[in-house]
Amino acid sequence: MLLTTTTQMACQRVRDIEQHQIPQTIEIRVLRKWISKGKKEELCYQFIDTYGDCIEATAEVKDIEYFDSIIQLQSCYKVSGYICTSPRTYMATVEHRASLVIGRKAKFDPVTNSNIPTTYFNFATYESIKTRIKDTKLLTDYIGRVEKNYMQSTGTGKLLQKTLLQDEMERKVEITLWPDMRHLIGDDVIPGDIVAITSTFVTEYNGLLQLESTYLTTVAVNPDVLQTIEHVNRLKALPAVQHTQTHDKIVTIMDLKQSSQQNIQSPKNFVCEAKIKEIHEDRGWYYVQCSKCSSKLYPQQGSGMWTFVCKDDDDITPNFRYSVNATIIDATGSADAVFFNESMQEMLNISCEDMVTKHANATDPKIVPQLLRSAIDTPRLLHLTLKNDGKIFVNNVSEVTSATATQSTTTGPGTSMFTPATTVPKPSMFTPATPLPKLSTSKRQAPASPAEQNRKKKRA
Repeated sequence: MLLTTTTQMACQRVRDIEQHQIPQTIEIRVLRKWISKGKKEELCYQFIDTYGDCIEATAEVKDIEYFDSIIQLQSCYKVSGYICTSPRTYMATVEHRASLVIGRKAKFDPVTNSNIPTTYFNFATYESIKTRIKDTKLLTDYIGRVEKNYMQSTGTGKLLQKTLLQDEMERKVEITLWPDMRHLIGDDVIPGDIVAITSTFVTEYNGLLQLESTYLTTVAVNPDVLQTIEHVNRLKALPAVQHTQTHDKIVTIMDLKQSSQQNIQSPKNFVCEAKIKEIHEDRGWYYVQCSKCSSKLYPQQGSGMWTFVCKDDDDITPNFRYSVNATIIDATGSADAVFFNESMQEMLNISCEDMVTKHANATDPKIVPQLLRSAIDTPRLLHLTLKNDGKIFVNNVSEVTSATATQSTTTGPGTSMFTPATTVPKPSMFTPATPLPKLSTSKRQAPASPAEQNRKKKRA
């Protein structure tokens, strides 16, 4: 005999929800909202309860305006009237044996509950992510200590953010952030920092496990929330990070040219002792992009001040990044290379934004300031990537030491580490890739340059 009662019942724990059960009231916080990009578009939510357990809920995309009117992110609700079904099987963010379907008969009664967590992590272990390689069913959360943080380019010229992590047993896993997600880990993240990353896709490259970003990925640097404290404390107890470049081979420019003729199958990292001979002004030396949509920004003058505007978004921050096309030389020859943001900032000890707004024509990247020219003719160790099409990207630089100077003399004319090629064509120059990282969200203005002011006076 089925009995009913009007007395208030305790809410069901999220972890206890089963497929096809009769729905019981749950008390949750709405953590995330997104539209899935699988075979069928769905409006998706992530709900978390007081115990820190999570479950996904889905609704029809056509009802997005309705649900936006009754559900607010980070707000808490007592939810009833949902349907319990099987979990999503493509890029799920939560490991659960069920998921929820919500329609217009689902009820969301607002409540106040400060005991419900505001974040969710389900960190995978090193052993478990090895079983998830190229598995699209469940996305992976991970936490580790930074060993190395740098940028790398693809064969098509796209810039990736690469972050090498160690787990508590110092086993290595590498994060790869694609251009639209590169902003999640900035240049200010250094060895020893703790990085927690969510919703990644596990792959393997050259024997190293990779955590590739997806459109759902989030990152927390040195997180201090309750769910991460124990992990952070264990990672910080590890021995100090020994950040070196010992895995990169020291070569000459002749070696690089000969290697480019060997049909290398994947990008290779090297170190070359060389110096900048010439900066190619016609290629420009920086680019500016939108912090929201990654599009190109355009200079605009108003009220005597220059600003950068986006064709699609307002309230953006112009993000200035070095991209210097130059000729490098050593005793064995010369080659064309592109110096990216980290390498130029290391050489000049000044950010690209400050270089543009304080020392240069803020609206013309083809006018090279004198301070930037100071990078010419000084020998340095160039930490570079040789692409399979022969293009050279300089990711970082360091000072020449007596040890590296001795090592660099062991390869040269007659002693190349590569098999000599029949011909050595000159690598071609190219324009930096269009896709660029998203960054911050406040508006910033750049002053008009003296040259631009003079031109405007003449036109007047």
